Amino acid sequence: MAKVKVPKEGKNSKSHLKSRLEYLQRAAEYLQSVSKYPDHAGAATTTDTTVATEPSAPKYNSCANNEKPIDASTGQGRQKTKTLTNLSRVSISHMRGVSLKTQTRLPIPMKRSYCKRCDTLMSPGIHCTHQIINHSRGGKKPWANVLVVRCLVCSTEKRFPQTDRKSKKLKERRDKSQPGDQTDVL
Repeated sequence: MAKVKVPKEGKNSKSHLKSRLEYLQRAAEYLQSVSKYPDHAGAATTTDTTVATEPSAPKYNSCANNEKPIDASTGQGRQKTKTLTNLSRVSISHMRGVSLKTQTRLPIPMKRSYCKRCDTLMSPGIHCTHQIINHSRGGKKPWANVLVVRCLVCSTEKRFPQTDRKSKKLKERRDKSQPGDQTDVL
């Protein structure tokens, strides 16, 4: 008896999983942007009732041990910012978990947009630094360029080679060689 062939899955058979992955990616980006700019993104701010009723009341907590005064509203704001950053990390880890459990590959730009060690969304200049390094002698070999992305949260380095495709297809090579081969004979 011959083995029965199983029909292949269609192109859009896992579209619900892809949309879920994209949603988690966008949620992480949004939560990261809210944590950077809490006042502009519409985060809830607390109002102090004593300040509203008494204009001469101090805005700072009392200092007991000659410490610097701490603004009560910024202390709470820092806690909210930390929570939102952690939520963005959680959504990134959920995204990775969904892709691993369903055995779907993440697109390359999506994979490169977060740190694999600490699940932080990589925002250039804020959470990561980009640097192109060429370790060849004097940097003469352009195919040796490597993009180094360093996470500022956990100081992990990711390296990506910055080269074009190694060889062109045979058809492309022939197309380029044909115009030069034609010579006019008079």
